[in-house]
Amino acid sequence: MKKLRFLSVAAVAVILAISCAGAKPLAQSQSAEPSAPLTVTIFHMNDHHSNLEPLKVDMIIDGLKTKTLIGGYPELVNELKMRKANAKNPIVLHAGDALSGTLYFTLFEGKADAEMMNITGIDYFTLGNHEFDTGNEGLKKFLDHLKVPVISSNVNPEKGSILHGLWEPYAIMEIEGQKIGIIGLETVRKTVESASPGKDIQFTDEIKTSQKYADKLTKMGINKIILLSHGGVEINSEIAKKVSGIDIIITGDTHHLFGNEQMAAAGLPVYSPYPTKFTSPAGEPVYLVECWEYAKALGELVVEFDENGLVTKATGESHILLHDTWFERRDKDGKKYNPKGKELTQLLASLKEMSFISFAKPDKEAEALLEKYKNEKQRLGGQIVGSISGAVMAGGSQNRIPYKDNPQGSVASRFVAETMLSEMQNAGSGNIDFAIQNAGGVRENINPGSKTFNDAYTFLPFGNTLFMVEVSGEETKQILEDAMDFALGGTGSTGSFPYGAALRYEANQNKDKNGKRLVKVEVQNRETKKWEPIKDSKMYKLAVNSYIAGGKDGYVTLGKITESRGGVDTFLPDAETFIKFLKANPDFKSYEDSNVVFHFEP
Repeated sequence: MKKLRFLSVAAVAVILAISCAGAKPLAQSQSAEPSAPLTVTIFHMNDHHSNLEPLKVDMIIDGLKTKTLIGGYPELVNELKMRKANAKNPIVLHAGDALSGTLYFTLFEGKADAEMMNITGIDYFTLGNHEFDTGNEGLKKFLDHLKVPVISSNVNPEKGSILHGLWEPYAIMEIEGQKIGIIGLETVRKTVESASPGKDIQFTDEIKTSQKYADKLTKMGINKIILLSHGGVEINSEIAKKVSGIDIIITGDTHHLFGNEQMAAAGLPVYSPYPTKFTSPAGEPVYLVECWEYAKALGELVVEFDENGLVTKATGESHILLHDTWFERRDKDGKKYNPKGKELTQLLASLKEMSFISFAKPDKEAEALLEKYKNEKQRLGGQIVGSISGAVMAGGSQNRIPYKDNPQGSVASRFVAETMLSEMQNAGSGNIDFAIQNAGGVRENINPGSKTFNDAYTFLPFGNTLFMVEVSGEETKQILEDAMDFALGGTGSTGSFPYGAALRYEANQNKDKNGKRLVKVEVQNRETKKWEPIKDSKMYKLAVNSYIAGGKDGYVTLGKITESRGGVDTFLPDAETFIKFLKANPDFKSYEDSNVVFHFEP
């Protein structure tokens, strides 16, 4: 992996000492020296999650709900190249989570993403939590293919780790004779608790580490500092307010679209203005941006620094990469149609009036590369394995936790748990009592219709395997409490919310006076198929995915049990059990409930 762009502290000191002969070396000074004003253009992206093809996105155009086609990695590459050619002092940054989310990751283990990134012209990439989804070994495979320099200041592999020495905490770029420091930063809790980093990786606090390296760069005479962070909007807002010395924060992780009122009026999920301004403890301006997700947009931030390195102006936009070749609407009877003629002409004219819309065209080199991987993916994954009839089984991030408009929550997660249970009850001794699935492991709704290999790996992209472990009824209750607490407590991930097969429960949104949410837990007897209250002292056989078996996503009690008591990893991918279930039930009727009764607070 290329590291030539990194400059060590010692090297910087030597360079500055030579260029400032007779003066005090800046590397030893306590504050940055005045310099000339400087303008840079920061292009940024984040959380593309192995999404290399365009995606369908709903917008409001001319007052009508319109399904559009947005993004695509070759389109992002082309947009970047065009804008970069006319930009003042361009810097290209990726704020993490390149991996995990589609069959391109499952089948090619990061190679497709790395090769795409290699031809993008990215200057620096910081690690996201999903870079650790397949452990140190999976990340190493990705980095072996990646030629983009990686920076991360708070992820520290031990000397014996296979990841040791593969990234630096920060980088220094020189533009118009001036140095710009770029610090990499990872989200800590989510990575530790919701990914699979090895035990030989040490993580440090985001705020303290940011201040440490901001101070270090400032003492080296650098007065323009960018934080390239996968910490998300919340933690980076805190950094902006609590850390001195940082000027610009480019973040990822939270998948937020920073934009304007025109974007919001077009039905796009605008979270905050682009950019959003904060004030540091030193009273200096700090600007924060994030650019959505899945290669749907390219951020462009133009930053003007004065002679003291203070930002005097920061402007820009998230450029939405929209295809002008396909649109879909519904008529008054609800029937889908593709606008044509005058309607299409008006639609396109309205889009041209939106400053944030960039009509997407693919980069030829990236398009050819994608075509190679697409053909291989289709060859492997296009076979139909079965079909589902009935209602849509809700899944994805918006349905993880039951809510007013969807009191069942993620029925799709219950379905996945059922496929796991079916596999385990039909294999070996078959003495599995129930299964638990975390909602975050199911990435989309499961719609009725024919299902293919591709579908299975789209629904379950993480490559988890089935894991068997013995637990008591009392431990099962605590496992459910842990998962709900992580999902509902405000500091964890909603993806931990639990759904069961042959296990159902009733719970309250808020804890009672004893700190519990559960009201009732029942299991389905393997022999009689009747539901009965779970017994605290009885031991049960539980099937879960290998991810939560390791205590990830807030499943703390489960992790302790598997560590102390052990279990059996079948090494059977969860997506494979999905396929086998549909092959055994080729005309499956969808579930209508999630096995969860959830009481909302008024």
